[in-house]
Amino acid sequence: MASAIQLLQHAATKLRQEGKQPSLALFKARLAGQLSPPELFSAYQQWRQHPEQYVEVAAAEDLAVSRPINAEQDVSSQLNRIEQKLDRLLQLLEQTHVSG
Repeated sequence: MASAIQLLQHAATKLRQEGKQPSLALFKARLAGQLSPPELFSAYQQWRQHPEQYVEVAAAEDLAVSRPINAEQDVSSQLNRIEQKLDRLLQLLEQTHVSG
């Protein structure tokens, strides 16, 4: 399980991608139920003092998470192309069988 600071940094990255400035209120709304208020406040204080320390860690984690998704999308698009080719071959076989 991710640590409180990792959850906070991940939320901060997402908030910035959405064009929002990370704040305690936004973290509280975003991480509701995942961290207790004392854990959230402690992690927020730590993150606020040294935000640059956690950016590289979060970026590496985001990259590791995005790779399987991209690989899955590649496999899915490749499967779709194969299915289209198979459908076309079946159509050609049916046309040959009907006319022959």
